[in-house]
Amino acid sequence: MSDLDLSPEVAWTLATGGPWPDPALLEGDARFMALAIREGLKGVGLSSPNPPVGCVLVKAGRVIGCGAHTRAGDPHGEVLALRDAEARGEDVRAATAYVTLEPCCHHGRTPPCSQALIQAGVARVVVGVRDPNPRVDGGGLAILRAQGVAVDEGLLGVACTRFHAPFFKLIRTGLPWVSLKLALGSDGALGPAGQTTPITPPEVQRLAHALRRASEAIVVGRPTAELDDPQLTDRWPAPTAPHRIFHRVVLDHGGQVPAQARVWRPVAGQPALRAVTGDPQPLRGVEDLRLPPGPGGCSLRHLLHELAARGVGRVLVEGGATLVSAFLDQGLGDEFHRFQGDRPAGGTPPVLLFPPSWQLQAGARWPGGRWEVWR
Repeated sequence: MSDLDLSPEVAWTLATGGPWPDPALLEGDARFMALAIREGLKGVGLSSPNPPVGCVLVKAGRVIGCGAHTRAGDPHGEVLALRDAEARGEDVRAATAYVTLEPCCHHGRTPPCSQALIQAGVARVVVGVRDPNPRVDGGGLAILRAQGVAVDEGLLGVACTRFHAPFFKLIRTGLPWVSLKLALGSDGALGPAGQTTPITPPEVQRLAHALRRASEAIVVGRPTAELDDPQLTDRWPAPTAPHRIFHRVVLDHGGQVPAQARVWRPVAGQPALRAVTGDPQPLRGVEDLRLPPGPGGCSLRHLLHELAARGVGRVLVEGGATLVSAFLDQGLGDEFHRFQGDRPAGGTPPVLLFPPSWQLQAGARWPGGRWEVWR
């Protein structure tokens, strides 16, 4: 990944937690599980609070059906793959299902996928990783085995675990996955205080919108909202499903960002939220999230709980440096996306204290800089 040039495909890979296994470089079961991960990528940014499970059905070495979960309340990836095979006129009996996450075994908003696979006559199920949800957690695998279905667990398990890491965090902690993003010069600085210093060219800024498309909320602090006057909208070029909601959040505990700021302008499917600690003058069309005070303003942990209650599974913190540092200091960040230019930006470099376990995971270059992912 480090030697690749930045492109829309590479940007989406970095934004979704990749690099992902390349099916073209694999054979047998591993190739089909890699295809299931690629299928599941279709649900990132759409399926929360559910996981974007990908499923591929294979018979006699040939893919006969594919499916990805893209909306809570809609069928899961396994059922959609079965329907896809039926629409193609394929017989799924004795087929193998490759699923990125253990099939569910409980009645929620949809029937259990384990039962759907059994009823369809699938002979074998290959699972990437077990579902830690207490309502599943091995139960789906046990039901499949009890009904005579052959089950293999752990294929491309590291990649599938990384792919479903945001869902796993939400299940275990009640908090969404937090991606932190900063654009820094070669000197590690953002530019002189009080002024906007361009570091990434417009074409790279457009590709960076992959991070917004992969998330359900974006968060910035008051200084960023006032200095840059951003829209904070999702402008990734590919169209998205009508049900997608992208929350635009400004931490403005005293209600100081002016009413004419661009971020408060209404955008269909992209509501603006203002995180406050007091009772400032309301803004038309803007919902206030009243939070307890915290270091530097609002309680970040309470903010994340509020967003999780709205079905947000992935949050992008896009600025500024003080806010990113606060998330790191409080142990609330899960990964850091650094856009590093080849020229110095000037100003004082921020102090960013990464967890000791974090390492460089992936990266890509553009003429004049590099996108790195640390987690």
